[in-house]
Amino acid sequence: MDAHALLVEDRLGHVSRQSMKDTVAEKLATLIASGVLSVGDELPAERDLAAALGVSRETIRGALLILSTRGILSVVQGARTTVASQDLGDLGLFAMGYAAMTTDALDDVHEARLLIEARVAALSAARIDAEALARLTDLIEAQDAALEDPVRFLILDREFHTVVYRACRNAVLADLATTLYSYLLDHRRRVVARPGAIQRSIDDHRAILAALRAQDVEAVVQAFGFHERQIYETTRQLIAGTDRDFQQGGDLT
Repeated sequence: MDAHALLVEDRLGHVSRQSMKDTVAEKLATLIASGVLSVGDELPAERDLAAALGVSRETIRGALLILSTRGILSVVQGARTTVASQDLGDLGLFAMGYAAMTTDALDDVHEARLLIEARVAALSAARIDAEALARLTDLIEAQDAALEDPVRFLILDREFHTVVYRACRNAVLADLATTLYSYLLDHRRRVVARPGAIQRSIDDHRAILAALRAQDVEAVVQAFGFHERQIYETTRQLIAGTDRDFQQGGDLT
């Protein structure tokens, strides 16, 4: 990972001097802090986590060891790793804001995402390189294999978004977009468990990737805007208890 990628990873470039296993441990901690992973949940297999996060299985093992040593994960030989505690200690400090975000702020998050992601998408369309396009292609292929696994899909979804954000080559904008993405993820998990939701999200991702490949700024901005409006509407329906129409369309990622 180059210096730029380290700078923009997760929030405000705080991982610039960390090892990769520490960075992966904090990514997993973010998923716990934001509600994607709850106590008792199983993590994807090491192989799948490595593919999703773009690191080696050795790095995954190191990250899991960090979290298991702190009592956050339970690692048992021959069984899937599970979440044992949501008490993240100092690992959770950088993610505390995600848990503190209330659903009353949904409109604010939506407005901010539309604004920031439009600018990020436009810059990424002009600046994305072949390596990032290849990574996005791999992530979509992995998402296709996660249609029945909402947790694994959300890990892949987060990686897809952050690769696009980093492609804008503006560290501050990439951090802002990643932070906004991380709010209200607990609701997102509930929606992607519904029939058809993951497939619709993957279809959105394919549209975004096609526009990025063509370096079509207007198409990328439109694709991201459509995606975000779907996220907003299905979240609003879920919060209001009017989510009976989810199977008619829309997703949350």
